[in-house]
Amino acid sequence: MKAIGMEPQVLIDILVGAKIGVVYPFGTEHRGDLVVTSYALKQSGLPSSMAGAVVQLEDVEETAPGNFVWKFNPEVTLIRPFKVHGTMELFDVDDALIKPEPTNWFNVEAENAGHEKISTWLDSYFAEHPDLDRVPRQEIPEEIATLASSFDDWRSAYFEFLYKPTKAQKRELRTKRYDIEPL
Repeated sequence: MKAIGMEPQVLIDILVGAKIGVVYPFGTEHRGDLVVTSYALKQSGLPSSMAGAVVQLEDVEETAPGNFVWKFNPEVTLIRPFKVHGTMELFDVDDALIKPEPTNWFNVEAENAGHEKISTWLDSYFAEHPDLDRVPRQEIPEEIATLASSFDDWRSAYFEFLYKPTKAQKRELRTKRYDIEPL
């Protein structure tokens, strides 16, 4: 799949849904799936050399000579972070490395919806089984188990790409929220 590098903060802005366009000094004929990655910039608390999401490149508009705005669809598919050596040119990444997450854990609304789905299922399970304090793994529907384990696994993978993580990031990203055992 085609990929493009950008400053770490710009990648974060795309992941949270605050940015749907990036300015580059060149255009492209490519449209469709595009992996967005962070450069190897060393900025405290930000990801470095990391592939973060798949976006849809919908248009590229030249706004001035040598000034092109790459416009993305606001829907972002968060992927399990992996190492890249991103540049400010289109480059290829192996499709086998791209593993979409079931929700965008970086977007507050999407994260809250994911936790709500898990909590709703847990509440209904414990309402039916008030004598239990833990759900046997074989009782958890695969969709709920995948969502819950994705949350902790994604955060752990993301933490590995942070340059000089803050104390709050260390505390938050290293703490498991769900304890899902494999089947």
